[in-house]
Amino acid sequence: MNKLTTEQSFEYYLSTLNRLGMYTTNLEDDEIEHEIFEELAVDYPASLSQYTRGVLEDNDIIDRNLSLLSKLLQSKLLELEREEVLWNVKAVKTTPEWKEILRLSDEIKNLIHQKWTDEELDFLLGK
Repeated sequence: MNKLTTEQSFEYYLSTLNRLGMYTTNLEDDEIEHEIFEELAVDYPASLSQYTRGVLEDNDIIDRNLSLLSKLLQSKLLELEREEVLWNVKAVKTTPEWKEILRLSDEIKNLIHQKWTDEELDFLLGK
């Protein structure tokens, strides 16, 4: 298996963050099912992992604060996945636990956009 490039790691990381946000509560149930319980569930353990965060930190793409917030996001998602009672569409739309996760993802994305312009993000992503 080949290692991801820094650009691929960052794209993977951002893709995971973009699947989450307060906007998620306004999606149709089938969209939430697909985005969260199919796509996100497969991606987040690796895309928010210590390895990925380390690659991004080592290359000055994210700072220590963003890394710690991303680790917290990963931990909260893992907790909810273990508590199967909250791993469903209704919970995403209504529970404080999911609202905290969605807000945390928005916070991380806002911090990334404070650090990097859209043009810089495109450059970092190799576009």
